[in-house]
Amino acid sequence: MQTDNFIIGLDIGTHYIKASALSVQDNTLMYGSVVESQGTDKNGITDIKALSSAIKKVVSKLEIKISRNIKSAFVCLQPEFVRLIDTEGHAAVLGGSVTQYEIDKALDGAQLISLPPDEEIVDIVITRYFVDETAYRDPVGVKGRNLEIQGQLVTAKKEYVESLYDAMAGAKLKVSGTGLGSVAAASLLLTSRDWKNGAILVDTGANTTRATLLKDNRIMDSEIFNLGGKSITRDIAIVMKTSLLEAEEIKKGYAKDELTLDEEKYSLIEEIIKARVEEIMSFVEKFSTKYAHDEQIKKVIIYGGGLCGFKNINKMYKSAINQSTNFVTSDIIRDDSVFNIQSGGLIYHLQSAIHCKGTIDEIVKADNEEHSPDAGTISDEDFFRKYQNQFEAKPDKDNEHQDDEDDDYLSATGIIEKIRIWFINLKNKFMNK
Repeated sequence: MQTDNFIIGLDIGTHYIKASALSVQDNTLMYGSVVESQGTDKNGITDIKALSSAIKKVVSKLEIKISRNIKSAFVCLQPEFVRLIDTEGHAAVLGGSVTQYEIDKALDGAQLISLPPDEEIVDIVITRYFVDETAYRDPVGVKGRNLEIQGQLVTAKKEYVESLYDAMAGAKLKVSGTGLGSVAAASLLLTSRDWKNGAILVDTGANTTRATLLKDNRIMDSEIFNLGGKSITRDIAIVMKTSLLEAEEIKKGYAKDELTLDEEKYSLIEEIIKARVEEIMSFVEKFSTKYAHDEQIKKVIIYGGGLCGFKNINKMYKSAINQSTNFVTSDIIRDDSVFNIQSGGLIYHLQSAIHCKGTIDEIVKADNEEHSPDAGTISDEDFFRKYQNQFEAKPDKDNEHQDDEDDDYLSATGIIEKIRIWFINLKNKFMNK
């Protein structure tokens, strides 16, 4: 008899698609899978059928790990495809204390804004809850008369969203909801103090490098640089006069410290890689310099396979950034057992978000009914309408003294033991800086 229900997160990149499954019953139990991406580039979705095929592959690998059929997933959206709009919502507290009903009403009000006809809301990032003008991390059960939420609406072009839904439908998956990738990553890489005081997250992908400043429990700034891991591959191919496929293998060999070449060729490859790494990091330095005057912003955290696939990245690049610079180097190229930061972070946030409890309960109920003899059905259209826009990634507690308690959320087991230990050590390292 199956006892675990899982919520699924997908991170669709231009080079890899990663999937994560988090147990609803035990949120320390998480599994991951990864395949090479198809049908997408830095400009968006280029081939829906090819993308559907890749999504189907990564989900099939994950199904084997969790011994469960996957019917739906939450999907990460990247900053270059979205727009942020400040918003607020209000609700009268009817029964004397705040319930889920008031939260839902306030969320509905926050989404009543005028948008261009080619845009739609895909997420909402809640920055604060207020009950009678007093801020609360969790307002449920608080006595008062009025509830207010402040946040940021995330919107995207309808054409992009529709292509994403079509690709998921082609893989026979329903979209449970969407969430912003940078906020999802922050759930695993930032403490509550970082969320409040400010930190810079840098996602190094295959074609782009994204820098995001998060401060005061909101996204303050974001920039995208059109260089990434594939830029290094192209450099090697040009200088070494070889194919892109062979250049990629050379890069991976160097990244894993497994490259066997004569000293002259090895030195040349190292020089090529270092030059591009320094150029990419110069963009990060320029972004961080804008906030060098803010002494509260103490960390720059860099993740993603574009740079963090290199085991010795800390030796290759000598930081010129004023803030403490940390490379999340567990994301090794082609290692499909790694903990995926964005897909895993998205569903971890979803599991934790105050106002998403009802959504999770309904997904679990539907999952259980599907596996019961009297299982009913729900149309794709009804499912999409029911769950679209219900994901939101909440910040951690504002109370600085809660940081030690927050350490537990990185001890994700069920992937591989070394990743579990690595996350604990990483979190402790960040906390002690």
